[in-house]
Amino acid sequence: MTIKVYTPDQFMGEINGDLNHRRGRILGMGPEEGMEVITAEVPQAELFRYPAELRSITGGQGYFEMTFNRYDVVPANVAQKIIAAAAKNKEAEKED
Repeated sequence: MTIKVYTPDQFMGEINGDLNHRRGRILGMGPEEGMEVITAEVPQAELFRYPAELRSITGGQGYFEMTFNRYDVVPANVAQKIIAAAAKNKEAEKED
């Protein structure tokens, strides 16, 4: 997903760190509409709880827009976790 995060200037460092933690790629930064804007690409799986996290980080002052960008290859370490969870669920279904 491509996201644009609008935030007051004092939260830029925390937002950048949070996006990097979510496997995001920062594409650009700059002022817009009286706020600082960070444009980034972030996997959708990492954004499910992002609205609440952004409100927490910015004290309710930040918001974001999200649009679909493209499908991408899942990193090997993440793929292994997904496969392991699917196998565990399949085993649980067999037992029921």
